[in-house]
Amino acid sequence: MTLGRAAVRAALVLVALQMAYAFVPDDEAGWATALVVLTFLVASVLAAAARSGWTFAVAIALVGGGVGAAAEAIGVATGVPFGDYAYTDRLGPQVLDVPVVVPLAWAMMAYPAWRVGELLGRRTVARVGFAALAMAAWDVALDPQMVGFGFWRWPDGGAYAGIPLSNYAGWLGVALVLFALWAVVERRLPAHRAPAAIAGERDDRSAVVDGLGVLLYAWTWLGETVAHLVFWGRPGVALATFVAMGALAAPAMGQWSRAHGLGWRDAPRVARAAVA
Repeated sequence: MTLGRAAVRAALVLVALQMAYAFVPDDEAGWATALVVLTFLVASVLAAAARSGWTFAVAIALVGGGVGAAAEAIGVATGVPFGDYAYTDRLGPQVLDVPVVVPLAWAMMAYPAWRVGELLGRRTVARVGFAALAMAAWDVALDPQMVGFGFWRWPDGGAYAGIPLSNYAGWLGVALVLFALWAVVERRLPAHRAPAAIAGERDDRSAVVDGLGVLLYAWTWLGETVAHLVFWGRPGVALATFVAMGALAAPAMGQWSRAHGLGWRDAPRVARAAVA
């Protein structure tokens, strides 16, 4: 099995798990969340490896997870940069009062967010900025969901779904550090872009490999919007998620599809090529 096929199949497993996740009872949400995060991480790493090689894929996951772990440990201990919050024991084992699964969540989203940045920004500074915005926009959906399940608490509440706006300023700041560091690391890696992933390829499978990172981000955008609206009864969060993530996901998807000469009518053919 090629890396591209493995990445697509992992992504399809992720989609199935996330669809089932909406029906998980609250008392089972801890292990279900960990399973989804691990599956997403596998899909993300495989997607990055299929497009750019294993060195690239492992490096961006390590940078994402490492920066996320450091920021969360500092945040829990000091309240900086996210505000005053604390994790409960519902997400399993912890290190420095941070559940082990949390840095893995930062790692899983590092590549999809970076692909958004790559597609929207021509220069490195722009790519870092767009990737950081993509990461912070994801938390517009994530934090209300996790607070709703009782995975962490904000003692003083906040203006957005009980969460202080300082949290989002903190996320943006940490994400800027993460992707600025990643931009430095990436320049020191050996040439990594697979020939089949070069923009302009007309092969459908190559297009999927090139776009799988942004497709994971777009799926998260739409999935979180629907879940908050239909299953968790939070229309305000659904709207905020749709706007915040969509402002980045939609144009990034447009850039990817134009680079490969794809339109809406090509979607069924590309989907068939992806799963073949």
